[in-house]
Amino acid sequence: MTPLAGPATQRDIEFHYDVGDDFYRLWLDPDLNYSAALWDGVDDLESAQQQKNAFHLEAVNTRIAKRILDVGCGWGALLRSARALSPDAQLVGLTLSATQREHCAQLLPDSQILLESWENHSASTPYDAIISVGAIEHFANSRMTRGERIRRYASFFRFCRDSMSPASRMSLQTIAYGDLPQGRLDSFIYESIFPNSDLPFLEELVAAAHGTLEIVSLRNDRLDYARTCSIWAERLIRCIEEAVAVTENPDLVRDYVRYLKMSAKGFNTGALALYRLILVPYPRP
Repeated sequence: MTPLAGPATQRDIEFHYDVGDDFYRLWLDPDLNYSAALWDGVDDLESAQQQKNAFHLEAVNTRIAKRILDVGCGWGALLRSARALSPDAQLVGLTLSATQREHCAQLLPDSQILLESWENHSASTPYDAIISVGAIEHFANSRMTRGERIRRYASFFRFCRDSMSPASRMSLQTIAYGDLPQGRLDSFIYESIFPNSDLPFLEELVAAAHGTLEIVSLRNDRLDYARTCSIWAERLIRCIEEAVAVTENPDLVRDYVRYLKMSAKGFNTGALALYRLILVPYPRP
C-alpha cells in the first residue's frame, strides 16, 4: 500500500512562494498581501488589503495583546500592522518560505520570524492572539480521506488552543470549497500552482474545531476574493513582459494568469468560498 502523502512540505511551499519577490511585487499591493482583501466601502487594492488586516487585528484585540502569533505570516504585512497598533507586543511569525522569512526579518527586526511549521512550534508563554490567513489551505491534500483531513485540522486547532490563554482569540481566513460541481479543484492547480495542498470544506473545519475552539463569528466573503483575484490578474497581464523578464519563465507567468482567472470565476460562481472565522477556546476541564 502506497503511504499517504502528508501536507505541503517546505519544498512545496517554496515552489509557489519563492518564485521571487520581484515577480509578486508586479501585481500585489506594495505590502505584498497575498490573500483576499476586504472591500467594504473602499475602491483601491491597497486600502482593501489594509482593511482586511485591520479586521483580523481587531478580531483578536491586538491593541491590548502582549503576545501575538501569525501562522503563515507571508511577507509580514499583517505583523507590521500589528506592530503599529501594539508597539510593545511580542510578535511571532511562522513561515515555511525562506524568502518570506528573510523579507519579514528585515522589516521586523524586533520580532521573531521563524522558518518553522506550527507542528514544530512550542509556545513557552501562552499567546493572547493567534491569526492565520491562508495557511490552513496547505495542511491537507486531495488524497486524504475526509476523516484524515478532519484529524489534520483538529490537530492544528488543538495546537492553537494549547498555545492560547483562556481569554485569547483567534482569527482565521481560508479559501474553502463551496458548490464546486466536480467536487475538487482542477488538477492544474495541484500540479502547477499549489503542489500537495487542498482546500477544506466548511463542515470539516466545524467538525475539527468541535470541543476545542468555539466559532463565534463566520462570514463568507467570496466576492471579496473574486474582486481581488480579478485585479491581480489584470495587473499581471498589464506587466506580463516584465514578469517574463523577471522570472525568465513565460510558462510560469502564463500559468499564474490562468490560475488567477480561474480563481476569480470560482469565487464569482460560488464554487469557492472565502471564510473569515473568529474562534475562542472552550473552557478546559
